[in-house]
Amino acid sequence: MKMIKTFWRSFLSVGILLISCEKKNNELDVKITQQENGFGYQIIKNKKAFIDQPFIPAVQGEQPFKDSLQARRTANLVIEKIGKVSFPRISVHELDSMKIEYEIPKFQ
Repeated sequence: MKMIKTFWRSFLSVGILLISCEKKNNELDVKITQQENGFGYQIIKNKKAFIDQPFIPAVQGEQPFKDSLQARRTANLVIEKIGKVSFPRISVHELDSMKIEYEIPKFQ
């Protein structure tokens, strides 16, 4: 009886170890994209574009990021929000806190 208990404990331990070592397919990557007048980003999941963001989110109009670093900072925040199981919406306040440059449209 003791041998059977030892077998099942070993079997469960190996199963848990294999599950914990298995590579997760939920990994997200960032791809910076070149736009006509700047940059955008894509969030890649399983080698496919999960989110395609060619323009700065939360601002009016189609404004690309001024440089690739600003696009990457924003994409990293989106990935962080997804990891926290939060809706990956970006606010103007968050853009400002990350020092993302954008133009405020002028109304006539």
